[in-house]
Amino acid sequence: MKEHERPPMSEEELDELLKSSLPDLPPQDVVDEVTPWRRAMNRVLVGLGLTTITLNFLWLDYLLPAVGMVLLLLGFRALRRENPWFRTCWGIAVLRAVYTFVNLILNATILQSAFRASSQASALVTVSLGLLFAEFFCLWGGLRAVQRKAGLPPHAGGAVALMVWYAFLCLLAQVGYVGLLLGGILLMVYVCIIRGLWKLSGELDEAGYAIRPAPVRMEDGTVALAITLLLVGGCICGWLFGSRYPMAWTPVETGEHGQTAEIKAELLELGIPEDVLDDLTAEDLAACDGAIRAVVETCDEPLNNDKQKTLHITGVAVELSGAVERWMIIQHFRWEENPGFYGTESIQLWPAYQDSDGWCAGGEVTGRVLYDKDGQTYAAPYWFLGEQRVTSDSLFWGAQTSTDVFAAFSMPSNGENHRGYVAYPIEELEDGYLISGWFNYTHQRVAIQYPALSAMENRMRNSWNDAGAFFTMQYATQFHPEELDGETPA
Repeated sequence: MKEHERPPMSEEELDELLKSSLPDLPPQDVVDEVTPWRRAMNRVLVGLGLTTITLNFLWLDYLLPAVGMVLLLLGFRALRRENPWFRTCWGIAVLRAVYTFVNLILNATILQSAFRASSQASALVTVSLGLLFAEFFCLWGGLRAVQRKAGLPPHAGGAVALMVWYAFLCLLAQVGYVGLLLGGILLMVYVCIIRGLWKLSGELDEAGYAIRPAPVRMEDGTVALAITLLLVGGCICGWLFGSRYPMAWTPVETGEHGQTAEIKAELLELGIPEDVLDDLTAEDLAACDGAIRAVVETCDEPLNNDKQKTLHITGVAVELSGAVERWMIIQHFRWEENPGFYGTESIQLWPAYQDSDGWCAGGEVTGRVLYDKDGQTYAAPYWFLGEQRVTSDSLFWGAQTSTDVFAAFSMPSNGENHRGYVAYPIEELEDGYLISGWFNYTHQRVAIQYPALSAMENRMRNSWNDAGAFFTMQYATQFHPEELDGETPA
């Protein structure tokens, strides 16, 4: 035998040589955690949990469903080539994600409340709920299909239990149930359902079921980052372009009061401030024709104890001639300094005829808002001026419903001398009653709020004067007409 010749190796020796040349395998628990099937199903199950059970603080009721939808997308994306059921789940997850993400972006605008009150929004909610049940049904079919493929008896009762659980939840929502006991029971049942699905996924993994994730052009991390950037960018655009009312500002003509100059002069003689009269429309000045006497009151309301940024309020009551005692109530406001206009403002009126047996409405509520820039005055009608039904909840009196007059508007962030007024006539029903007209001005003091609310919506939902992003200043024009007999007060 030559020195360089060696006897042939046996098959066992060759296997040992190959094993020794390979690196050590990772621990089994690490292998289990990174199998494509387990990773995909874990994302699906965690996504289901986050989109169902949320926490209503620190914006978690918005963040958790968003994260849950991303996990559902990534989980079903990996499974979509496994069988037609999972492919349908993937398509439904895409549709539900679009609906969820659009809603999250819409929440950054003041349009969201009006949209959710529309019939289109109700239809979309119904469609979204139908897609949810369809997703559970396809999940049930997809799990049974992979069980057959793995040689296991098909059983996926957890997916059916999810459909029953959600159907019961919808029933409770329809009857308006509110309670902790049944809510706690439902939570425990839901946890048991998800736990059962988790065990089912583990059984398939232990049986050696394996998948090859569907080929993708973008990695999971890139998809999650793209969705995050889309949501953040969409919310920023919502704050920038959807946080103000589209006001119809137009320059005020110099000769606007030409035909009502005499009426204006008469009102000046009664002691009404000229800056208030200058801001009235010609129609509102004409409505004060034949004035007998006037009551004028003023006050300065600071913005959240800031003495530099105050709202100067002038309350005017003009008695008008006629067979029945009639008064025109004018409530004028002017910011002494620009407080920073970040979105919307609102005025809530409790008119002198509201909840009064002595007075009734004598006509419509009118008014406008104005500001100055580069020596030119601009004016616009209120974006909304009319009645709104308000339900307030009091600690002592419980829920109370009323119909109040609201004026909603936005002021430009530039310019100066931002101001406006509301006016309405009242007629006497019975002698001896106080005239009491309340003027509640709500100012938005921060730029970013989520979900975004208008000042009017905030006031309708919250009766507190200091309410988060908003601050309300209150003033009342109050006097007894009988105490003014023989006087022409100013």
